[in-house]
Amino acid sequence: MATSTLLKPFIAKSTKDCLVANIKQGRRHTLINPVTAKPQNYYYHQTQSTELQHALECATQAQASWASESPGHRASILRTAATIMSQNKELLSEMETSDTGRVIRETKYDVDEGAECLNYYAGLANTLGGEMYKLPGSSLGYTLREPLGVTVGIGAWNYPLQGALWKSVAALSFGNSMIFKPSEYTPSTALWLAECYAEAGVPEGVFQVVLGDGQVGEELVQSDLVSKISFTGSAEVGRRVYETAARGMKNVTMELGGKSPLIIFDDADLENAVSASLLANFYSNGQVCSNGTRVFVHESIIEEFVDRLVERTKKLRIGDPRDVNTDIGPMAHYDQFEKVLTYVDIGVKEGATLLHGGKRVNELPEELREGYFLSPAIFTNCTDDMTICKQEVFGMLISILSFTSEEEVISRANNTEFGLAAGVFTRDIQRGHRVVGNLQAGVTWINNYNLAPMNLPWGGVKYSGIGRENGTGGVESWTQLKSVYVEMGNVECDYPK
Repeated sequence: MATSTLLKPFIAKSTKDCLVANIKQGRRHTLINPVTAKPQNYYYHQTQSTELQHALECATQAQASWASESPGHRASILRTAATIMSQNKELLSEMETSDTGRVIRETKYDVDEGAECLNYYAGLANTLGGEMYKLPGSSLGYTLREPLGVTVGIGAWNYPLQGALWKSVAALSFGNSMIFKPSEYTPSTALWLAECYAEAGVPEGVFQVVLGDGQVGEELVQSDLVSKISFTGSAEVGRRVYETAARGMKNVTMELGGKSPLIIFDDADLENAVSASLLANFYSNGQVCSNGTRVFVHESIIEEFVDRLVERTKKLRIGDPRDVNTDIGPMAHYDQFEKVLTYVDIGVKEGATLLHGGKRVNELPEELREGYFLSPAIFTNCTDDMTICKQEVFGMLISILSFTSEEEVISRANNTEFGLAAGVFTRDIQRGHRVVGNLQAGVTWINNYNLAPMNLPWGGVKYSGIGRENGTGGVESWTQLKSVYVEMGNVECDYPK
């Protein structure tokens, strides 16, 4: 029998005034391999309140000295971390695939993107400055960009490495410290990132990782030592986090769910539109918050589009995500596996046509048959009021809807409480710009879908979130402005002398 390995939180230990002793072990969590549905050889204990307080105090002490370092010095450390990450690409991608079930081709790309993120903000750190204003007389005013202080990042289970990077890199580059809580399902790569930062030269206490479920996150959000929370997850949980943060007047970034529209006009390049629809629904086994799960297709091409979509979906290779030839892996965990099957049943009961998939995959090697594998579900004859067209499924379930006119489809696309993403396919570039200009979404694409270059801000509107990550939007999210008035003359005072 293989020996289980204990994963430990990455918390500063050596700070003199932050020593912790006699900590009672928290609830045990064992990681489950989604490929086999069997326990992995890794487990951890939930981080306890005493440890959390210790981490918060260490983060407070460390942040002050980290903020006093020159931007160039912080940038140099981030570049070193990028190099370390690139050198460990194989290890990191294997860890991410083991935790999430995402195919190895995708997780290797995540490592490349992670290094890009580190290098991008290393470059941006040195450009951070304020503005100067000429005031009456010879007086002047200027602004300073300052860090927020101790921040908290709470990540999701679908993109654990990306989530840890998108939150921590910008925070650290501008002089903040961060305590990061990964999902209880997928902690491995966040712990690796903490080791990477330490090796690169990030001082102790500046980036720490705590482990556990929502209770741990709730304690962090409630702390008076925390000035900012960045949360990625469901809209339901995000609302609770936002409410708690508001009671402490804390800054927040909320990257929540979506029910995003992908609109395909009659003049679109059909093959590109099908390719984007596949990526917008089945990439990462359908577990992407920005997925274009409501695919609106012009009535004149819908039959041809659906035929081609089904044809290409049938060619997708479902199997072991560690195999470079695999296209689709398992769902990340059992609860999500069951949730998707439930939504498939609801779609059928409400009258949509299940044209393909939506079932457990059994035609697999024996060692994979207990894994959380599903075939991609394609529904046609859908209507806007169906549950599968209104609620976020977070799995491989695509709803095809027909439309007639531009005005109609814009109205229907916006008829949702969410507003994370949207896409438009058309050869008429004027129409493309016009339509995305009228769509209520934070991230949009014309003739592509789900690309997220580091220099473009990312975030949603309505119930899909608040604030932005990435790009120069990260500057606004992770710093605060201070105004300085410099009087060069005498104080004007009408009071008697």
